[in-house]
Amino acid sequence: MKKNSKKKAKSSEFSYENLFLLFAVIVFIDRIAKIFLNDGCISSLCIKKVVNYGAAFGIMQGMTWIFIAVAIAVLIIIFLFINDMSKAGKIAFAFIGAGTAANLIDRIFFSHVIDIFSIFGSSSFNLADISNCIGGILLIISLFKKKN
Repeated sequence: MKKNSKKKAKSSEFSYENLFLLFAVIVFIDRIAKIFLNDGCISSLCIKKVVNYGAAFGIMQGMTWIFIAVAIAVLIIIFLFINDMSKAGKIAFAFIGAGTAANLIDRIFFSHVIDIFSIFGSSSFNLADISNCIGGILLIISLFKKKN
């Protein structure tokens, strides 16, 4: 009987292979979207490729080296602390890491980030930004759950 309960506990864990797969899929989809999506609007969602040399809302234009350094630091922190996180925290870190890595690829190879979406004419963003937001929300939820 103990063997079955041990198997169930182990199967419910989120493996590092699954985390890496989630990470890789997000980075891949972000790259594909940036390459293949064409300009156009569907209702209030507009797709338009915009070059962003800054951070959110275009702040800190031209400081690519700072963004690269921060992204590398974030990825190192994720690598160092992922073992200490709950299942939800690990998934959050996979989303944050993927979003960070996807934008880091843009910054290293192109010296800018390619944003592709705009809602109601707001600032532009990309799938990596969405991934970072999802990861941040999941991380906050996992931290609150951990305290209870």
